[in-house]
Amino acid sequence: MDEEKETKKVTMKESELEKLVGEKVENKLSALADEIKSSLGEYGKAQLDEQLKDALSKVKVTPDPEMDEAEEEAKKFKSFSEFLIAIKRYRNGRGFDNRLAYVTHDGKVVKSAGDVDSVLKTAGHMVEGDDAQGGFLVPEVYRADLQVIALENAVVRPRGPMIIPPIKTDSVKIPYVNDTSHATTVFGGVQAKWTAEKAEKEATKPEFGQMELTPHKLAGITYTSNELLADSAIALEPLIKRLFGSAWGYFEDNAFLNGTGVGQPLGILNCGALKTVFRNTVNRVMMEDLAEMYANMLPTSHSSAYWVINPGVIPELIELGTGNAADATGKNLIWINSSGGAAEAPPMRILGRPVVITEKVPALGTQGDIGYFDFRYYIIFDRQPITIDVSTHVGFTTDETCWRFVLRVDGQCWPGSAITIKNAGAPVTSISPFVVLAATTS
Repeated sequence: MDEEKETKKVTMKESELEKLVGEKVENKLSALADEIKSSLGEYGKAQLDEQLKDALSKVKVTPDPEMDEAEEEAKKFKSFSEFLIAIKRYRNGRGFDNRLAYVTHDGKVVKSAGDVDSVLKTAGHMVEGDDAQGGFLVPEVYRADLQVIALENAVVRPRGPMIIPPIKTDSVKIPYVNDTSHATTVFGGVQAKWTAEKAEKEATKPEFGQMELTPHKLAGITYTSNELLADSAIALEPLIKRLFGSAWGYFEDNAFLNGTGVGQPLGILNCGALKTVFRNTVNRVMMEDLAEMYANMLPTSHSSAYWVINPGVIPELIELGTGNAADATGKNLIWINSSGGAAEAPPMRILGRPVVITEKVPALGTQGDIGYFDFRYYIIFDRQPITIDVSTHVGFTTDETCWRFVLRVDGQCWPGSAITIKNAGAPVTSISPFVVLAATTS
């Protein structure tokens, strides 16, 4: 009876997880299609629905019952401080708390004291720069606390990307419509033609690609004074939350924007779908630049896109004027309030969309110093929940305790390339949910 209950429990979780991932994928594909699907006609829609159903059927996820059990046990910690102290006490040889669960570098969950001892004995003591051992699973409720701090300065994660939750697989494959040109077809191959009644219809099918997200490991280390902490829950909790939450948010976010895809996520500024717009004047940002960037955005994305700028772009916006007038008498400023002037706060919106300021994008005059992004078309795969470990050996000579966090995550842009529009011509030949200003004028 108990086995039947457990089987039912796991099956429900698997079903719920598959439904969640499937819905997210389907929603993204549908959003990309909204603008052009209405022009396909019933025949074209039927083909699209058939291929979409086949692609979505290949999105399979496997839950991790051991991780689920570990999460349930970890919830019994009354506070994040109690969780941290339990780790430190175990590492100091003062007993193992059965609510702890150790996650190895390859994602295996170890829960018993003997098994954890065996794993750590084989691996040796945690050393600086060594992230091969894993760490203790942070309870979900406290993981959320860390993430809230991380999101305070993050650009990508809090602005609507598709997030795939932790699942028991080393990678996840996501189908996408390989839509690169609308010159003769849409959806990478769907072609609708006006035909006479009862005439034979030409069979066409959309082309689906498949992207694979493989998680990369992000590890961070910080030190705390043993004298300062002395197992003090009051001092330990806010310190670890601030240090790890902020570091997690900064370095993960930087990769989502600038990552090369080698040993780290593939960032927006390096993705195949990135659309560049030539600059009107080198080292400047002009109204003409903003207008062309806006025009090159995927039309259905204007209600959800954000302008992302380097701090060096702010003076350019404040001095933004109509035409190409020099910075001299008679220039009509159009971004700041003309009546309030410098007494009023800048509007922090461009053409109705919010402006996000971050040092993570390139400096003024460099490609990407200003971008116009719809983050819904960025996918994040959270393979492994964040884990934390501690060592008194690393900082033994300085009487410090070394704390380490580890997480595994990947990210990629959803479209594989910008989309060439049917009636192309300057200044718009292709559109994309990711548009940046180029460094050069041609």
